[in-house]
Amino acid sequence: MKNAHERFGWLEFDKPLKDTRTRIRVALDKFIGENSADKELAGVAHVISVFGSDVDIGAIWAAIAGQELLTIAGPGLQERRVSLGKDPRVFRGTIAVAGRSRGVRHLMALSAQMADDTDVGRVIVSQGDPEFVLYRISQRLGLPVHPSWAKWFWIVLKQHKRTKPLDGLGYEPVAVAGTKQEFLEWIGDAVKEKVIEIPDENDSIRWKSFKAEKPI
Repeated sequence: MKNAHERFGWLEFDKPLKDTRTRIRVALDKFIGENSADKELAGVAHVISVFGSDVDIGAIWAAIAGQELLTIAGPGLQERRVSLGKDPRVFRGTIAVAGRSRGVRHLMALSAQMADDTDVGRVIVSQGDPEFVLYRISQRLGLPVHPSWAKWFWIVLKQHKRTKPLDGLGYEPVAVAGTKQEFLEWIGDAVKEKVIEIPDENDSIRWKSFKAEKPI
């Protein structure tokens, strides 16, 4: 974790009021987002993780709840205005810091698309590792899969041009387009053609361990 602060970006909420101006800036350590299809509109934020004082984090929470625009930037992340949109999931907590009497407040917010477990034809994952992608999609959509199918599934996604890299800080996110029914048809056809096989053993499925800093 040496020099971890050098990997941080920042998030700012700036809003002029009648007689004053609110301007809050906090440290940003995780971000997943994408630009809007309309360049005139603000970008979309899917994951935001920030640290700050109790007052600052409270203000950022209120801004997210009010669907306000936020400005973000960081290493490898061009400055932009973003919004989490309607019905974001927001989590707040406190992190104890050695040598400090007060802990640091932490906030993590997910867009409705990122947090929703329903099949909306698109799944956002925090990294493009083929096995991780298969695992997350299977958990999200309830697909019957096996880790040995990961390479095949990734190749098929690429062939159908179903993956789209997103912007990230602390992540290397990818959006995967497709529905549960469509993926089930791919799996069924591949099993019939013996491109992939259903293992004979009845043991529980073992997925490889993924890095703790990429939990989504």
